[in-house]
Amino acid sequence: LARHLGVPDVIVDKPATADLIRGQTDEEDLGISYLQADKILNRLLMGYSVDDIIAAGYPRAEVELVKRRVDATHWKRHLATTALISTTAINEFYLRPVDY
Repeated sequence: LARHLGVPDVIVDKPATADLIRGQTDEEDLGISYLQADKILNRLLMGYSVDDIIAAGYPRAEVELVKRRVDATHWKRHLATTALISTTAINEFYLRPVDY
C-alpha cells in the first residue's frame, strides 16, 4: 500500500523500531520474524491448537512465544468497560465481575 501511494522506499523498507537503542529493531525484540509470527498467529486465530501448529512443522518455541504474546495482550483487543445507566440494578445490561 505504501509503495502504491508513493511513499519513498527508504521509509517503506526501514525496519520498525522504537528508537530506544541504536540498531535495535522491533522484530529482533520480538524474537521471531514478523513473517513467521504472522503465519503462526493466523493459525492460532483460525482456531488451530498449539499442538496442531507444531505438528504442521512450526518450531515449538516460536509457537509458544506467539501464543504467550497473544495471551498477555488480550486486554488490548477489548474496549474499556463503561458504566451503564439503568432504571434497575440488575437488568439485561447487568455486568458481572468477570466482564470487567
